Amino acid sequence: MYNEKRRKEERNKKCCMKQESKVGYRDILRQTEYMKIMIAALINRFGDSIDAIASTWIVYEITGNAAWSAIIYGVNRIPSIIITPLAGAWVEGQKKKTIMIVTDLIRAVCVAFVATGYLFGFLQAWMLLVTTLTISTVEAFRGPASAALTPKVLEKEYYEYGISLSTTLSSMVELIGTAVAAAIIAVIGTSGAIYVDMTTFLLSALIIVFVNTKEQGLVKQKFDRKTYVKDLADGFSYVKKDAIIRIFLLLAVFLNAILVPLNSLQAPLAGDILGGGAEILSILGISITVGMLLGSVTYPMVQRIIPGKGLWIASGLGIALFYIMLPVCRPLYTSRILVCAFTAVFSFILGYTVALVNSHLSVFAVKRIRTDYLARISGITTAAGAASMPVASFLVSIVVAYVDTSAIFITSGVLALIVTVCMIFSRTLGQGETDTVAEDVEMVRS
Repeated sequence: MYNEKRRKEERNKKCCMKQESKVGYRDILRQTEYMKIMIAALINRFGDSIDAIASTWIVYEITGNAAWSAIIYGVNRIPSIIITPLAGAWVEGQKKKTIMIVTDLIRAVCVAFVATGYLFGFLQAWMLLVTTLTISTVEAFRGPASAALTPKVLEKEYYEYGISLSTTLSSMVELIGTAVAAAIIAVIGTSGAIYVDMTTFLLSALIIVFVNTKEQGLVKQKFDRKTYVKDLADGFSYVKKDAIIRIFLLLAVFLNAILVPLNSLQAPLAGDILGGGAEILSILGISITVGMLLGSVTYPMVQRIIPGKGLWIASGLGIALFYIMLPVCRPLYTSRILVCAFTAVFSFILGYTVALVNSHLSVFAVKRIRTDYLARISGITTAAGAASMPVASFLVSIVVAYVDTSAIFITSGVLALIVTVCMIFSRTLGQGETDTVAEDVEMVRS
């Protein structure tokens, strides 16, 4: 019985490998509905990248106080941590397409209000807080809805290439938006830049209107508190009963947290460790970005050779290498060229390996998690990841007062190595990564 099951699994695996070998990026272009959703997301990302710079300037110009920037940033994170897991359970029984359209329209109204208020001089700090909280709250509903739609509009054999293409183009569009933001603000003003963001939300909603999300048979459910609580509990139970999902959730939290020292201590890294300035920050950012772009593009090919567990191990080693080697190699920094070379190489490795594992996480979620649980698990994962960053940032802010940057980086690298060793010896991590779990829903609910 066991041998028959084993042979069947091997045949299915060979069949899947044969199908995947025929798939390429060109095939994704023929996935019309997925392409529509992806284009809408790219338009959104372009607007957000411009808005990020324009909004930062608006906050500072209105308040004249850097503390307000921190307050608004904190308010922006609250819905991701608190509301997203709760929203995921509600989204599950609703039409995801409708949720995405409505949330895009709400975001458009909010940014239009900010732009108009700034243009006519009546915008105040508390208004920015309210609009920021509103936008973040509706995004907490849109995220799980969007995640749950992927398996409905993209066939399973296209997951790797589809998600990889989306990730790559998203990074490229964000780079372009950031690069042209200053020019846009210079030409049409800060309010004009915010209106551009409003336009992208409207275009996104318009495109999604024409997407066939295959939800015609879904009947909109009336809100019932008992049903909602049960659905929410089922989502947590699903995570609790699947050891692989639990491990991936913990690893996702670790990945978000371990990168906080880099994100928050880039200036001390450039000045204290590498003995440079803005040019080092530029090399650091460009190298990581190029690495992430290449990692996203090559993920479908790499995952055929290296299994998911191997990608996680590679990512852990890449992070550890970056954190440890940059401070340790200081005696070798005998010239500016060597400093730039070391920075570029280790930053590229970091970006490349992190992009591989990020792509793997996205594909894993769609493949492993049951479609009717995807919004809930997406909400839980997003909340856990979002919560880990401010906690890690708070710890770094305390430690940095007593320990130099080099020690913090080396310690972070050692932590990454410890987690990597645990991954190497983990039997669960490499088991059944692409199987769906709990074929019987009652098994999850028991």
